[in-house]
Amino acid sequence: MIQKIPRYLLTFYSTSGAMAVERYCKENGIAGRLIPVPREISASCGLSWAVPLEQKDELGVIEAEFADEIEGKWSLDI
Repeated sequence: MIQKIPRYLLTFYSTSGAMAVERYCKENGIAGRLIPVPREISASCGLSWAVPLEQKDELGVIEAEFADEIEGKWSLDI
């Protein structure tokens, strides 16, 4: 059985917003990765940015910089 890990996710209104966050994070050494939006979440875009829950504070800059692109913020075990 696969063990679920607590994660913090950002969902986006569009794929371009998700990809902009991915590019920004890679350029600035911010941990995380794009994953498909889990079934528990309904979103306009099928991608979300995920980090381990204990690293969610590192995304404060992302949440401010890309506020218009972010649809939701979630804490889930996935």
